[in-house]
Amino acid sequence: MKKIYYIIALMCALPLSMAAMCGEPIPVREMSRAKLEISNALSLKANKYAPDEIAAADKALYASHDFIKNEELDNAKTSAITAFEKARDAYEKSLPLLAKDTMDIAEKSLDDATEAYASELAKDDYAQAQDALKKAAAQYEEKKFLESYRNALEADMLAKNARNAALGKQGILRDAVDEVVITIAEAKRYNAAEYCPDKLNAAEENNKTAEDALASLELKKGFAAVDAAKVNADEAYLIALKKSSEAGIADAGSLIEKAEKSEGAAAAKDELDGSKEALAAAKAQYDDAKYRESMSSSSEAKRLAAAVIAVKKADAVVKPGAKGEKETAVIEGTSKKAGEKIETATDYTIYKVVYNPSRRDCLWRIAGKFYDNPRLWKKIFNANRDIIRNPHIIQPGMKLKVPVLKKEPVMKKDEAAVKPKEPEYPEKESDDADLTLPADDAVKDMDDFPVDAAGDVPAE
Repeated sequence: MKKIYYIIALMCALPLSMAAMCGEPIPVREMSRAKLEISNALSLKANKYAPDEIAAADKALYASHDFIKNEELDNAKTSAITAFEKARDAYEKSLPLLAKDTMDIAEKSLDDATEAYASELAKDDYAQAQDALKKAAAQYEEKKFLESYRNALEADMLAKNARNAALGKQGILRDAVDEVVITIAEAKRYNAAEYCPDKLNAAEENNKTAEDALASLELKKGFAAVDAAKVNADEAYLIALKKSSEAGIADAGSLIEKAEKSEGAAAAKDELDGSKEALAAAKAQYDDAKYRESMSSSSEAKRLAAAVIAVKKADAVVKPGAKGEKETAVIEGTSKKAGEKIETATDYTIYKVVYNPSRRDCLWRIAGKFYDNPRLWKKIFNANRDIIRNPHIIQPGMKLKVPVLKKEPVMKKDEAAVKPKEPEYPEKESDDADLTLPADDAVKDMDDFPVDAAGDVPAE
């Protein structure tokens, strides 16, 4: 290689005066052609594919210069022609070999792009790389080696670009893997390990494969694995959800049967009816494939049935009456705490909250029943702060003390002027919703009272 550069430099340094030497002229044209052909052969890596031929061309061109120094111009011309021919041989031998190797390199780059899922994540560059490689292969078969080599170079560049673009989107695979993790967790929450262990295990194994493929940048493998994981995780979730819904309905049915045979069946008929209604709703929702809603209804049915079972004969301190009827307290005496007096029936009346889906119980309506004035609900709330945390929420079965209204003493004019106002609804330290109730002129009917009643309270 150094020798050819030396020869080229020597040719450029030949004084123009030599062109005027006696005898035959210097073979400048032949030597220039030989030099150009040697450069072309070297650009095709002739020193790798045709080392003997390029070495012979180099040697002949160097000899041509030696002949010029010795003024053997005929021999110089012959040697320059030989250098050209050897360089041409090196070029023609190297070109097909280079084209073939370049196609192999492009094919490897395309395989790498395929592993990076470039067929989906970098579609344009990937498709162009495929087309260029196909053209290169066809041209090679037609012995159009130069065109084949150029298209193979183009295919390699496009394939590398496609792979890099695909790798830049590996976050898509990361998100897909994370979504499957969430679905698997939900499936486990509904006992998928018990109801469909095979699908749950398949989901976890495939998602682990996807994780590993992501780490090794094998995105195609990763996307294939995460797709399989997603299918299995979704199926496991749905199966577990359906089975859990079935189990909830079965448990609620069994508990209602027990409640029907319990001591509280007669004393808590409203709650028992409510549990049956909730169970019917759970079955209807199950038939509509609304499994989560079905489980919620089953939970409500179980809660109400459990409330019925908890009622004992000893707890029935009221006379039988219609739904929502007033109940008179019969307990008197002193509490377990020494000196603490229990209010007698003359101080308050006991009212048991009932379950009525169409017209739900609330403090507003209870005040209306007892006082003929629903806006006196605060009196009931203040008397039951030990069991009511939020006046918006009262539950079926609660026994509320309803204070008996006492006649206000007649006050003198000056006393009336300083009568303290009824305290506003007290602030609470809890995170409950705003408990402010409607102003006097804001409510025209008891149905406008914005309070959740017994039927809407979630199971504890």
